[in-house]
Amino acid sequence: MLSSTDALHLSAAIGSVAVIIGSLERLATPRLLADGALASWPVSATSFPLLTTKSFQRSVGQLLVYPRVLGLVAACLASGILLVLRPSSALNVVAAAVIAVTYILLGIRSRFGGDGADQMTVIVFAALALAFGVGQARADEIVLWFLTAQACLAYFTAGVAKLAGPLWRSGAALPEVLATQSYGHPWAGRVLARHRGVAVAMCWSVIALECAFPLVLLGIPALTYALLIGGALLHLGTAFVMRLTTFFWAFVATYPAIIFCATARGR
Repeated sequence: MLSSTDALHLSAAIGSVAVIIGSLERLATPRLLADGALASWPVSATSFPLLTTKSFQRSVGQLLVYPRVLGLVAACLASGILLVLRPSSALNVVAAAVIAVTYILLGIRSRFGGDGADQMTVIVFAALALAFGVGQARADEIVLWFLTAQACLAYFTAGVAKLAGPLWRSGAALPEVLATQSYGHPWAGRVLARHRGVAVAMCWSVIALECAFPLVLLGIPALTYALLIGGALLHLGTAFVMRLTTFFWAFVATYPAIIFCATARGR
């Protein structure tokens, strides 16, 4: 049976894979963070009055200027590697905090390019830093329940939002998304466009899975693991077809917490 400590360390290791992938992507294309790029800090700093104040620019703002921001990303990468290789290290609280703060700062630095995986990464590592910092079993359990509740909320709200959308109910959503340049996959988009019944079935399968996800907490092992496997397969599919690789690792990082909480009644 998964202990609270093991669940936290496993969540840290899994979530760190998303951090490593995201950091390597940023370091591989540093020009996207340059002053003349879309994610330019001089431009982003004008989006909110607080970011233009002298006190902010002299303190936090110094970490966000190019090319200094690449050092911040490198520190985040090193923290992710540490948590993968040694999730039980005495430095895990520092590593988790560095990751959470880095993602928050990168979100402040640019309003473009962020997604649900980045938001989940902040939530996971901020919570992990708190648990690692307190270092008590009760705190571990509270954090695990928080991550479980967050995951259930994320899936359920996504499912309800899709259910409210006529494109998802009609089965048109997936073919249209796959026809886009950003998240498209020409072959898959053409297949679903030609086979409307398959598209409808896939859309409703996603809706059903996401809306039913909170049922993982009923304490029925077969149902819990079926929903977790379904969620993992969903993220694997989007990673392959839509190139949303970090979604898989960021959301699956909550699964150890879910397993711990789902089996709490047995303990």
